[in-house]
Amino acid sequence: MESEDTQVNGQGYLADGLPGNDHVDQPEAVSGPTIPLDHLIPGGGRGANGYRASGVDAPGGTGADDPFPEPDPPGDATEAPAFPQAAAHSRGPGRWLRSLIGVDENLLDRVWEERARYTCLGAIVLGTATMAALSMLDALDQVFGPVWPVLILVALFWGAFICGIDRWLIASTHGVRSGQWRVFVPRIFLAMLFGVIIATPLVLTVFGSEVVSRAQNDQSNALLGYESQLKQCNPLPDASAAAIAAARSPDCAQFHVPVGNPTIGTDKAIASEQSQRDQLNRIIAADNSQIANFNTIARDECNGVPGTGLSGIVGVGPNCDRDRQKADSFTRTSDVAKLQAEVTSLENKIAAQTVTAAQQTQAYAANISSAITNLIATKKEQEGRIGLLNRIEALGELASAHPTIAVATVLLAIFIITVDCLPVLSKMMSGMTRYDKILERRLRIAERMAADAMKVAERQATSRDEIELNKIESQVRSELERIDEASRFERAKRDAELDRKIAYLAAEYRRSADVEGSIV
Repeated sequence: MESEDTQVNGQGYLADGLPGNDHVDQPEAVSGPTIPLDHLIPGGGRGANGYRASGVDAPGGTGADDPFPEPDPPGDATEAPAFPQAAAHSRGPGRWLRSLIGVDENLLDRVWEERARYTCLGAIVLGTATMAALSMLDALDQVFGPVWPVLILVALFWGAFICGIDRWLIASTHGVRSGQWRVFVPRIFLAMLFGVIIATPLVLTVFGSEVVSRAQNDQSNALLGYESQLKQCNPLPDASAAAIAAARSPDCAQFHVPVGNPTIGTDKAIASEQSQRDQLNRIIAADNSQIANFNTIARDECNGVPGTGLSGIVGVGPNCDRDRQKADSFTRTSDVAKLQAEVTSLENKIAAQTVTAAQQTQAYAANISSAITNLIATKKEQEGRIGLLNRIEALGELASAHPTIAVATVLLAIFIITVDCLPVLSKMMSGMTRYDKILERRLRIAERMAADAMKVAERQATSRDEIELNKIESQVRSELERIDEASRFERAKRDAELDRKIAYLAAEYRRSADVEGSIV
């Protein structure tokens, strides 16, 4: 094992900044996290790993959970203090795996026994990220089909994203005690949420054949139901009245095909001509009945048949001629032959239009069938390949119909979600490791140092302002003193001038008094 950097700076700190007890010169080696000198174990037999030979502080001993065990009393030991050495920097895939979870290798070198734990934790994060990438690749394949270059890029991005999320979930708990549930609970919830997203495509893949078969059946049944609805809402011309009435219901409003019925005009024409023919036939029947009645009366009159309105005389007499003329006159005026010709013409038209209507009906039925076929083909094309939602619905139907599948689906989903939550769960179940304790202590020291540095910076920033303020105040005071001194000088000058004038006036007064006294 390489020697550790234990050089002490001028403030009694090791190379990483934790406080020590003495200024000790040691050979320089690889840099590592700070170990306070007051926790170094003096004296005693030591092995190559820097622990006492008795094994109290060795890995696996009673002091394994405390990165800073209390030193033994020095007693009569005369040896210089021995400093615990850090392990040499790790190289290889283990270091890379630990970097996935944000481990500080310099700090971990001090508690190198924890390397295996954090290497396994990094491997778990890599495994969940790989599972997430495969899940995304499977989901994209179910949605878009085998567009592999693009799908692989998206899947790799998703795997890297999940790896970043897991890295944050783990790295943000380094140095946090496992009992602080307010830190771990939100992270577990977030991991479960991503686990559900990752588990869905994988569960669908496990039950792939059954899900695809059920989804295909659902798709076929949906197309058959759509076709049946189209046929029901678009009946053929020869359909029953009940079917035609059902097609006019509100439920069929969205299922009518845009096909015009050419037989409507022809049917109306045929109905009109049939009405005219029937009317003419009624007129012809009434005229023929009237002609037959007139002929019967004339024949009975000529034959001498007794009866009402008859003379009863046999022979062609006046009455017989009159009745015959009356029958002939009505026959000429009624023109039954012309009416019969019109009826014959109408029947010919009706027959021709009936043939046309039949042809139009066949064409209309063919157009309806073709339109329905096209709509079904369009619907089938829109359905396309079986997608992710189709598979999810099919799996739900299978789970509802078969309890075994439901139980297997739930168990498999729970298993995948648990695997995706393993990074956070593993970190939480690991408890407070020695690495966490050292990191927590270093973070506290760094926080105090940062706070002190901020206070120094604040004091430095405010001191300049205070100095400027004091300078200004000093200048103000000097200026006020100068003004006050000038004011006092002027006042003294005025007082002196006043005293001088008073003295002069007094002298003048005394001199005047003396002059007056001498005169007297």
